[in-house]
Amino acid sequence: MQHVLQEALEEATAKLPTLFLQNLISKKLREQGIKPPKGLSEKIAEHFLAGNRGPFRYNGRKFPKDVSLTFSKADADEIAQAIDRFCETQLPKIIPDVARRTAKSVLKDLKSRWPNEHTLQEADLSGFRERLEERWGKPLGQLRMLLTMSREWCHEANERESARKKNKPEKVRGLLIRFLVRACQVTDEIICLLENGFADGAMARWRTLHEIAVVAAVISQHGESIAERYVAHQAVESKRAMDKYLACYKQLGYKPLPIRAQKKIQRNYDKAVAQYSNPFKSEYGWAASHLKNDRPTFADLEAAAGRAEMRAHYQMGNDNIHAGIKSMFVRLGLLEDYTGLLSGRSNAGLTEPGQNAAHTLTQLSALVCLTEPCFDDLVIAAMMVMLRDEIPGAFFAADTQLHKDHKQYKGSSFSKPSF
Repeated sequence: MQHVLQEALEEATAKLPTLFLQNLISKKLREQGIKPPKGLSEKIAEHFLAGNRGPFRYNGRKFPKDVSLTFSKADADEIAQAIDRFCETQLPKIIPDVARRTAKSVLKDLKSRWPNEHTLQEADLSGFRERLEERWGKPLGQLRMLLTMSREWCHEANERESARKKNKPEKVRGLLIRFLVRACQVTDEIICLLENGFADGAMARWRTLHEIAVVAAVISQHGESIAERYVAHQAVESKRAMDKYLACYKQLGYKPLPIRAQKKIQRNYDKAVAQYSNPFKSEYGWAASHLKNDRPTFADLEAAAGRAEMRAHYQMGNDNIHAGIKSMFVRLGLLEDYTGLLSGRSNAGLTEPGQNAAHTLTQLSALVCLTEPCFDDLVIAAMMVMLRDEIPGAFFAADTQLHKDHKQYKGSSFSKPSF
């Protein structure tokens, strides 16, 4: 559609010399006392611009038999100058207006046709999901089962925690359960992305799952004191969010944050920094004291949690969140050498985020639910580990078959792809 509109614009612009010459011809005819019939000036202009040197013949009624039109260099210069003025002063004003009116008309037409288009797209999407489930159904089913086990285990752990007869519940236990609850939600998002063909998006969500598991592990190791700092760090994050909002709300046309709210956030921030010292201001300042590092990074948290082996996978997740050069070329959803372009769904690349999600969710579930285990907990943990260990192989088998089918399809010019 864009090319069609551009070509129409270029065609209209190319007619400018004819239009200006047509006006000049009408003027010269009127100077001779002749009122040109409709369309005559345009035909004479086209005759002249076509390079014809012979006389122009017109059979219209009530028109003199012989008319002579003379064009001087001054006339040519006048037309050229008129065209230049039009292009410099009028055309820039006309094009945006025409574009808006054209957009309104085309959009109206697209809206009228959208219901049918949407129906076709939904049919295509349904077929895609069926083919993806046919290929990847086994590992995806196992991952769904693992998530269900984790949710139920987390529910039991939360009920036990709520039933504790303590005046002051432990911060660590409450936080760990919250971490696992959020991890279950993120894993569900990963599964949703995978079953809809968004492997790169699933990898980006696994990055978040990994972060949750790492933070949970660090807090679990160091106990109540670091849990207290983690909760108190809300004051630092609120202050950072306020500063960012105050720096941009005017440009966005938003209302300023109420002064009373600003003062409250500042007070809480000052109080927290005074209590936990300056290193508490940093992004992971809640862990500064326990890691003996004034400005700890997430890599430091990974090392402290014993999760440093996932660093390369974590970087892959980063690539799928940020606009770095890697994300422009390396896409999990592309088969072979990443030379293609991918703007939507693909049933390739599900292995990495799928098996990572299984590994991280099982790890975090055991961390949270095996704190004070009973026999049931040991059984559930063993089942989750067994299921987790089956999942990479199932993903790998589906991926291997996909590459075989792709290779076979490329070698045949008559077969339709099953993927």
